[in-house]
Amino acid sequence: MIVVIGADGMVGSALRDVLAQGRRPWRELLHREAPAIGGAAERVVGDVTERATAGRALAGATAIIHLAGVSPGMKPQRPDHEVAAIDALLAAARDASIERFVFLSASGADVRSTHAWSRAKGEAEERLRASGLPFTILRAGLLYSAISRPLEAWRRLLVADVKLRLPLLRGGRLLPLSAGDAAIALASALDHHMMAGRTIDIGAAPELGLERLQELLARRLMKKVERGHWPWSGTPLAEALAHAPEAGLTDAESWTRRFAIAEPPDLGEYDRLLPMRRVDFEEELRSYSWGAAPPRPGDPLPVLREAVDEGLPMFMEGRGAAGGAGPGEDAARFGRVDPFGRVESDDATRRARDPFRKPQ
Repeated sequence: MIVVIGADGMVGSALRDVLAQGRRPWRELLHREAPAIGGAAERVVGDVTERATAGRALAGATAIIHLAGVSPGMKPQRPDHEVAAIDALLAAARDASIERFVFLSASGADVRSTHAWSRAKGEAEERLRASGLPFTILRAGLLYSAISRPLEAWRRLLVADVKLRLPLLRGGRLLPLSAGDAAIALASALDHHMMAGRTIDIGAAPELGLERLQELLARRLMKKVERGHWPWSGTPLAEALAHAPEAGLTDAESWTRRFAIAEPPDLGEYDRLLPMRRVDFEEELRSYSWGAAPPRPGDPLPVLREAVDEGLPMFMEGRGAAGGAGPGEDAARFGRVDPFGRVESDDATRRARDPFRKPQ
């Protein structure tokens, strides 16, 4: 039995679709009730940091996919959520016959990191490695989908023409990865023998800094980003993201600070183990319901046509409208125009001009 911890999140929702398409039944541990999806054999609702809840979820399990971490840009319910969750799951896993423990971590996770969120991910990784369980750790950079909270918050700011001030320290870059591609990698790690016991960075081009990310979002929305001439003009990005209507980040400062320290990892192992076409970030943005997408370079320009009543003929202007046309000239008449611009005469005129017509 596969157990998905945190199946109601952004990546969890995509993973449920992948498992359902593969007809692989699973049990899911959710923090709150969510709409059921075909394929889930059982459902447990509760707090993953509580050992009793983790024990109920992992009873009889053979594989675990752990996604119930703190979302980037959001404050955890408790400061030690990452470590408490992994401790509860590892304690319950020791009583089950676990063949693979797959953990979705983050690029740059390190117990020595100055970034609290990255440090917590690094501590969780270390505990999993020391547990003795067969594991696979996948590290992702900027995970996204149509329901990504940071992207939705930034979209609202751009639509409202909020003048933003990016942090001075923004030299870091993250590799984006769609939630669907992450779900495929997670499902593959359950059985891929070459992924066992490894920590693998996952992602796709292009490298995104805050300026490039803002540029791509603005291009998708067909908005012009106003840049301030003074270094302190505009609303700080973290402050604006925290107050975005209905999509504000509760820890926006942590989300933006990742772009000050993040360095894109080497994806060689990911490309070698899972050689597949990745979703392109800019093309994926075009598919989101954010209004009409801008045309791609080279796309034909739209042609505007006036509405024509198909029930009426088209009148072709010409010299013959007043009283006939000379030889070889097309008279004005009611008729149609073929693709080459020629006038199609009425039947009587066409018969009269036919040189092979037999006399009546």
